[in-house]
Amino acid sequence: MALAAIAAAVVLARGSYETYPRTGLLTAAGRRAAPAWTRPCWTTARHLRATTCAHVSGRVVWIQHHDPDGDGDRHLIVVERLHPRIVKIAPSLPVSHLPGYGTRIDAVGYLDLGGSGNMELIAARLVPGGPTGR
Repeated sequence: MALAAIAAAVVLARGSYETYPRTGLLTAAGRRAAPAWTRPCWTTARHLRATTCAHVSGRVVWIQHHDPDGDGDRHLIVVERLHPRIVKIAPSLPVSHLPGYGTRIDAVGYLDLGGSGNMELIAARLVPGGPTGR
């Protein structure tokens, strides 16, 4: 039953994925011109090496329940328009519990190369079931 629910979530997954350059968020004028969803990236734009702010909206199809390296972060795989995206949730992000399989989430943060060799969205904001600032 769970596999059928996951398969249906993937097949029926709608969502979106957008990116915006960090350089567009460095000045007040740049932030005024930026899309509203970039707001969670504004406070760290000057201090990160990451070059791209990203927004993903989609369905959770995988949840990391065990943190193998013990650093306290958690990972989700979110499918948007049939494209899997990795969302990393740092221990410093106030998330009381991880969203369940099939839950629609909205996340914004910077892209970075993860330990798996894939790009990960390091969440600055994660909203299960809701928009992050549209």
